[in-house]
Amino acid sequence: MSPIGKKTFQPALALSLAGLFALLLANTSPVLTFDVAGRVQHGFIATGVGELFRQGYWPIAALVLVASMLAPALYLSSVAYVSAACSMKLRLPWIRGVMRLSELSEPWNLIPVYSIATVVSVVKLRMIGGVSWNDGARWVLAVALLTLFAQQMFERRLVEHRLEALGLLSHTEAP
Repeated sequence: MSPIGKKTFQPALALSLAGLFALLLANTSPVLTFDVAGRVQHGFIATGVGELFRQGYWPIAALVLVASMLAPALYLSSVAYVSAACSMKLRLPWIRGVMRLSELSEPWNLIPVYSIATVVSVVKLRMIGGVSWNDGARWVLAVALLTLFAQQMFERRLVEHRLEALGLLSHTEAP
């Protein structure tokens, strides 16, 4: 028996599913708690997007929404879908389109950048009041790490080879 190494799709599938679960928890748990002059407010990712939009910064709000919520969800779900098809040798519908979606959404998946921006914000906000980390911040960090690991384990070349073997992608269609 020889080690399988990176020829398996299960790690990418497991990491992407765990990332989707962590993303759900990151979006439903408060990331930070602000305490300014006795007024306490919990901050969620969606709260920040809504506040940017309300203040007239709609392009930035749209960018934060896409980069911190939509693109990670699209990327992780497309990686899970393609990895499931490859690891279980399933002929799932729209596999080529979903594979392309993973390629298109990967550069927009900026949850690690969002994490760094959150840390910088906390440093600045501590000058005007109390700021404490909540469980949502831990889930954002988990999403960032799981996404980075999933990107390392999801090899497009191996996916294309498996899809060709399943007859879902011809050699001329592989980019």
